[in-house]
Amino acid sequence: MQIADRGRLRWEFNWSCSNCGIESDDGDWGQAPGFIRDLLLAEHGSSCIKVVDPDASGAKIMKVFRDIFGESMQEAMNSTRGLKAGGHSGTHVEVRLIAEKLDASGIRVQSCGPE
Repeated sequence: MQIADRGRLRWEFNWSCSNCGIESDDGDWGQAPGFIRDLLLAEHGSSCIKVVDPDASGAKIMKVFRDIFGESMQEAMNSTRGLKAGGHSGTHVEVRLIAEKLDASGIRVQSCGPE
């Protein structure tokens, strides 16, 4: 599972093996590892948002991507360009958190539909 808590992403992955009895409760703050994120997308689908105002502050958008995903400046710049050009897709939790943080910065977004 993936949750947003106090403006941060958190993921958890719980599993057990009935054959050997091993159980695991893994989790951490930040973006979920690729295999967990892929499972979430496969099971629940994705969400997509785009910026309503194409002249919205790129610096504010970059800050949101850096804060949520720990992106480098170049990665945040690329994410910002994508969000402004055609939209950004991700898990429902990721997209909702991005939208909330952008809204708090005065940047409005709208859904661009599921992918």
